[in-house]
Amino acid sequence: LSRASALPPRAEGATPCGADRQQPNLPPSNGKVFSFDATDAAPSGLKSTSFMERYLPKEETKEDLGSRSNPHLPETQLSEFSKLKNSDDPEKANRVGSVLKPNYGNSDADFMGLFKSSRFDPSVSFSAMSLSDTTTLRGSLTNKINPRPGKVVIFRDPDVSDECIEVFSDVEDCSSWSLSPVVIVKVVRGCWILYEKPNFEGHTIPLEEGELELSGLWGLEDVLEGNEEAESTKPVVIGSIRHVVQDYRVSQIDLFTEREGLGLLNSYFDDTEEMQGFGIMQKTCSIKVHWGTWLIYEEPGFQGMPFVLEPGEYPDLSFWDTEEAYIGSMRPLKMGGRKVEFPTDPKVVIYEKPFFEGKCMELETEMCSFIMEADETEEKTDDSLPFTSVGSMKVLRGIWVAYEKPGFTGHQYLLEEGEYKDWKDWGGYSGELQSLRPILGDFSNAHMIMYSEKNFGSKGSSIDVLGIVANLKETGYGLKTQSINVLSGVWVAYENPDFTGEQYILDKGLYTSFEDWGGKSCKISSVQPICLDSFTGPRRQNQIRLFSEPQFQGHSQGFEETTSQIDDSFSTKSCRVLGGCWVAYDGENFSGNQYVLEEGHYPCLSAMGCLPGATFRSLRFIDVEFSEPTIILFEREDFKGKKIELNAEVVNLRSLGFNTQIRSVQVIGGIWVTYEYGNYRGRQFLLSPAEVPNWYEFSGCRQIGSLRPFVQKRIYFRLRNKATGLFMSTNGNLEDLKLLRIQVMEDVGADDQIWIYQEGCIKCRIAEDCCLTIVGSLVTSGSKLGLALDQNADSQFWSMKPDGRIYSKLKPNLVLDVKGGTQYDQ
Repeated sequence: LSRASALPPRAEGATPCGADRQQPNLPPSNGKVFSFDATDAAPSGLKSTSFMERYLPKEETKEDLGSRSNPHLPETQLSEFSKLKNSDDPEKANRVGSVLKPNYGNSDADFMGLFKSSRFDPSVSFSAMSLSDTTTLRGSLTNKINPRPGKVVIFRDPDVSDECIEVFSDVEDCSSWSLSPVVIVKVVRGCWILYEKPNFEGHTIPLEEGELELSGLWGLEDVLEGNEEAESTKPVVIGSIRHVVQDYRVSQIDLFTEREGLGLLNSYFDDTEEMQGFGIMQKTCSIKVHWGTWLIYEEPGFQGMPFVLEPGEYPDLSFWDTEEAYIGSMRPLKMGGRKVEFPTDPKVVIYEKPFFEGKCMELETEMCSFIMEADETEEKTDDSLPFTSVGSMKVLRGIWVAYEKPGFTGHQYLLEEGEYKDWKDWGGYSGELQSLRPILGDFSNAHMIMYSEKNFGSKGSSIDVLGIVANLKETGYGLKTQSINVLSGVWVAYENPDFTGEQYILDKGLYTSFEDWGGKSCKISSVQPICLDSFTGPRRQNQIRLFSEPQFQGHSQGFEETTSQIDDSFSTKSCRVLGGCWVAYDGENFSGNQYVLEEGHYPCLSAMGCLPGATFRSLRFIDVEFSEPTIILFEREDFKGKKIELNAEVVNLRSLGFNTQIRSVQVIGGIWVTYEYGNYRGRQFLLSPAEVPNWYEFSGCRQIGSLRPFVQKRIYFRLRNKATGLFMSTNGNLEDLKLLRIQVMEDVGADDQIWIYQEGCIKCRIAEDCCLTIVGSLVTSGSKLGLALDQNADSQFWSMKPDGRIYSKLKPNLVLDVKGGTQYDQ
């Protein structure tokens, strides 16, 4: 669903909407909507701040393409209260463009079901209409709510250090925090409100997920005196902070044309960019917010100073110092999708009692049973904990799945990084929770195919899903799913629309029936992928940690860059590769035997492919290689004699009939790992594009028994021309690829300037199903470039050399160049 207008087209015979009826004595539409004195103390239920007035953007900001398909997930845009910092966001690309492939129907569904309009029954008292009860919904089997933990990271002085404050729940008094005049606030999960004063009082700033730079939040007196320079040097002060949106429940607000909930009623559930219909504005005299935190704007298009309305009843508009108002637009605060910050290094703390009390234990691996049975009390096993119950949890790193029953069975609860003070916080049906496991997988480029028949039957319907879908029924696919093929990524499927009801965690693999994913029926109504968090702060991505004892015990040393010498007194017995891929050497200065270590955990030397007694003396980070994997093995030295050209892994060269006695090697593209013996055994060597005229002198080995191309993750980058300093960009409409042009432009921080290298193709972030291609059948010097659907054609394959040039596979003597014009040919 796209943004909803307040008045959808009316079906024949339908009850007319409130604004469609004749409205007597309406004032001119250009009259002042609100009469609100921002200098007064903000009354309960409505908040304002001078910060809003000073930092409001003048133009509507660019939408996050990954959110368009879902009405209940936020459109990432500039906050109306601050400047959104430019950030290279590698995971936003996972949800670009159309969520469904192919397109199964119009996503702009029937809005008549979303907007209700009726006359309020005066026999029902306004106060008698109860707000949505969270506990009631969580306990319901049909409308189960799946709450998410919250997290906000506030960097005290971003220009000086990475020191930060992490907030997971409401903080009544933040006034003691020592902050600089400019702070960076990163909302990782949930929607929050910053308050000027302790105890959630004073002016407010609503926060949606994203990164913001804040300064001079409450300097109203300085603004009135024109002393903004003095204000900019004052430290930021935050009085309190509160977590206001914790789940995907559909927001609802009711507007009444009379006081006390009387008159015409109009209900709204999503962004409403234009409140007036047919040139007539509906007056509002009382309001009821059932659920959600709403931003109310005086002007259409979410322009002007927003006012914040939280759940509650507003029988009149005295808090706005007026009797009636004419609202221009409004929208609820919304959360983003499920995400993980530390996918390769999971850790959770289990507490026996709620509110983090009682016995506790840290876990880094799966646990089949938390509860120790009566006959096991004398003999504790590694697969259980000495708990009689699990009362609360803190997920420090990674993303986990908790299960109601032992052995990973029963109801499933997805646990993101955060704090869960009791069973209600993880959306449990009760306090029963008996097993837990981390999700270890690749969270990029999510893609799955859902089938309505078992065993991926072709008789029924199927659908390719590439991103968030809030209601599968609206796609035309339906609600019946009996088998799923998860091609990549990790997914969460929900029984009901809008991510409610039972949830099922799906990682890469084949699910032939609904029993395979733990379902009790074949109903799936909404899905969303788990993505890498885009706002993880200024920490390094590449990291390896060595431990002096097996099972990650003893002393440890961490490294974030290539190291030519490790202390002789430190002996490595286990390690964790937290980011990037590395080569460990048992000699200093990258000499001796090599051990290739990819992301993951290695609890002992044998897990790393090392012999007993081996130790690490130097480490080298494996850099990126932008070329397709190709290697040539020669029977003789200096690249003579019979040759074997390979583009894929070979588990055993001898079993395929090849001679393993190799004398020289040419690595044409990609990164390769060779092994002395078959089945990836023996000494190993990492090879980048190069020539080895004498393999024995290079390696000390006389044969190669097996080899494989090194698998690289998706790399996001920008391409800048060295001569002009301009960036390669797209210009045109994606709906017509033939008219889309590839040009160089100034850096504007847009997604169409971010590219991906994957399996030899260069793809643009805004359209990852399209590849950079040479236009036309005749390829010569001066041929134009464009985007085209992935067709596995030679004209779509490229390699990037260390000299910075990008070569075509179709014509290896041709490189990318800038034509040099100033208009369309720039």
